[in-house]
Amino acid sequence: NSLQNMQKVMRAMNMISSIKLKKLYSLKDSLKLFTDSIDRINLYTGAILSKYSNSGQSKDKKTLNIHIVVFSADKGLCGTHNSSILKALEKYIENKDNSSNKCEITAIGNKSINFCRRKDYNIFQQSEISEKVFNREQLSIFSDNIFKRYTEAKIDKIVAVGNIFYSTLIQEIEIKQLLPFVPPSKDVKEEIYSLNFNIEPDPENFIDAVSREYLLFKLQSLLLNSYLSEHSSRMTAMENATNNSQDLINKYVSIQNHARQASITNELIEIVSGKEALKG
Repeated sequence: NSLQNMQKVMRAMNMISSIKLKKLYSLKDSLKLFTDSIDRINLYTGAILSKYSNSGQSKDKKTLNIHIVVFSADKGLCGTHNSSILKALEKYIENKDNSSNKCEITAIGNKSINFCRRKDYNIFQQSEISEKVFNREQLSIFSDNIFKRYTEAKIDKIVAVGNIFYSTLIQEIEIKQLLPFVPPSKDVKEEIYSLNFNIEPDPENFIDAVSREYLLFKLQSLLLNSYLSEHSSRMTAMENATNNSQDLINKYVSIQNHARQASITNELIEIVSGKEALKG
């Protein structure tokens, strides 16, 4: 009975995630186009920075103040969606190149919040990731808070950690530096410089405006990818769990039937043996 009850819960969770994934899946192609567009912004702005200004480029400091934005789910039972993110976060913080740096975290999702508390990481801001709680307005507030600290030089680098959705079977962890912009390769620089672009009114104001919008748009992209990855992982995990529980139920039913048959056989043997004894 307990297995059957668990199976009902798993089926219900699978159905809920399937419905949510179906609603979000229609955004998949648009999300890819959106992400590619903002990544091109990163590419062009990095080239502009290297041509016009050194502001916004990586600072040559022994100790950096790094702000990490991590996206996880609020609940478990979604395969490796949460565990892979949290392992990647821990590995990044404990990396020998970052071990001497100071890290603060924006934790989005209860799983990442609880993990950061257990690890005693410095949480700057936090929220559940549920669509009802964490909407675009809330994300915009979080993004502005982070960008303000960046412009005030309280943090030197902004990094995001989350799952990128490619298909229902493939989601991959991404650890991406959002700000400062990463300078493009030499070939890309030459290609962009050949465009002979001009910036008005001035590069600094342009870069600040682009940096603010890029940060917000990139976080929006990662948030949607996180939703897709979570529901896809949970749907797959619950489907596998349902199938495994059915196998267990079938196994226990078979064992029970064998035990009952053995008991009946023993009783028949006793009756026949008693009858033969009476004849003798």
